[in-house]
Amino acid sequence: MKVGNVLTKILGHRGAMGYRPENTMSSFLKAIKLGANGIEFDVHLTKDNIPVVIHDGRVDRTTDRIGEVREYNYNQIRQLEAGSWFSRDYYGERIPSLEEVLLLDVNEDFIFNIELKAGSIFYPEIEKITTDLIYKYSLEKNVIISSFDHNALVRIKKITPEIQTGALVSSLMYQPWDYLKKIKCEYYHPDYKTLEFEFIENARENNILINTYTVNNVIDTKRLIDLNVNIIISNYPDLGISLLNY
Repeated sequence: MKVGNVLTKILGHRGAMGYRPENTMSSFLKAIKLGANGIEFDVHLTKDNIPVVIHDGRVDRTTDRIGEVREYNYNQIRQLEAGSWFSRDYYGERIPSLEEVLLLDVNEDFIFNIELKAGSIFYPEIEKITTDLIYKYSLEKNVIISSFDHNALVRIKKITPEIQTGALVSSLMYQPWDYLKKIKCEYYHPDYKTLEFEFIENARENNILINTYTVNNVIDTKRLIDLNVNIIISNYPDLGISLLNY
């Protein structure tokens, strides 16, 4: 089916990380309260292969401990304090499990954009472990799995072709349509600063939808909405929501 104009959707980046400590339940609940169409968040595996939601491979920046996520088992990870680095008001926040996030009470069309970190380089079976949980809660239609590790996206498609994937890139690819089709990605996930009108039109003509990150100002948000970008990921999801409702 040919991709035409789309109604832009707004996803909260790591929840609503402009307002709450990133990748915590308070951040996800804030994004939902602000009216976001979904949330984007990051997944690593613990030492005992439990998928947990944290951006960095190390816990140093956002918790009261140091070390690699994969050096902690799940019970140990849950003891880490993950909110006070942002503000003392959020002391006591914990690193959530992927399962905990998937159990959020949301609308039936809510989008969970799960970014897999490092793929199987550090986390053997992360793709299967993640997709098993998605199917456990019948959320395969609500999920986009994205990654800078495109090998991980290929493995996702081999495991479960029906789950949609998005190729994250940090710089603009030259005419990426054939490449994305080869790895069976439905979405292209570029930095918004690389996007111009002609590129977006060419993507649409080649049936590729664009989900872009991380747009945190009104001017660029409005420009991308006017260009019918599929998804805008923002630290402040209320910016896009307010423009769409204007």
